[in-house]
Amino acid sequence: MNKVIKWGLIIGVGIIVLIVSALLIIPLFVDVEQYKPLIEKEVSKATGRPFTMGGDLGLSLFPWAGFSLSDLHLGNPPGSAEKDMVSVKSFEVRVKLLPLLSREVQVKRFVLDEPRIVLEMGKDGRGNWEGIGKPSEEASPGHPEEEKGTPDQEPDTGLPIKSLAVEEFAITNGSLLWIDHVNGQRKGMSEMNLTLQDLSFDRPVGLALSALLDGKPLSVKGEVGPVGKDPGKGTIPINLAIEALKQLEMSLKGEVVDPATLLKFNLVVDVSPFSPRKLVAGLGETFPVETADPKAL
Repeated sequence: MNKVIKWGLIIGVGIIVLIVSALLIIPLFVDVEQYKPLIEKEVSKATGRPFTMGGDLGLSLFPWAGFSLSDLHLGNPPGSAEKDMVSVKSFEVRVKLLPLLSREVQVKRFVLDEPRIVLEMGKDGRGNWEGIGKPSEEASPGHPEEEKGTPDQEPDTGLPIKSLAVEEFAITNGSLLWIDHVNGQRKGMSEMNLTLQDLSFDRPVGLALSALLDGKPLSVKGEVGPVGKDPGKGTIPINLAIEALKQLEMSLKGEVVDPATLLKFNLVVDVSPFSPRKLVAGLGETFPVETADPKAL
């Protein structure tokens, strides 16, 4: 019996060594760069927009499954003022492999550096985001019976994962640009930095956001959650402090109920004294109320 246990342990350790060795060696001999044209082709096909990856594609399998991309570009439709709708300087994610077998997602690092999103409304009233991912006209419509499903079949609305734990989540130096050719508006958010601490389903998530809104500072700090096992449903606590345009300071404390369906709020809003005139001016807009006293409001 002892010999059986001994040889069982030896075989088990040997298998583990072989698996670890394979995970370490495979990335050294597999040229992942050869898959870049295929990825570009499939993303372009799925979105209907040109997609390119100018930088290197990185892959590692042990101790964390790591994946990195750089210099990503998703193009705009013809006639747009900007060439790209989305561009990203670099992206990196590292995930533990074995917990995925139990539908447990453990992320070591998720970092998105210099993402830039351009939302553009054309003179015809169409947005550059319209038409992305439309199904091909050649796709088979399928059978109505298959689409409806059987009466006894219930839709699976739950998440495909049991738990989530993210050690580092960050978006650095991001930007968002809004262009409205109908009304002649151009507004943007730049130098956006977002960090989430202790990101999970069952604990409050620390949130820190800073950005420049048309050159004026904006910051949001506090906690959100826990969001629960089914995000978007149930009651989600919120405790946030907001500072905007050097004019407005406010806090939000309370809860949001069923944000994905009912979207009910139960919040205490505390706003420090501020000047509505200066706040509107900080947004680059003309104050909508005319008063005899220019210092009113």
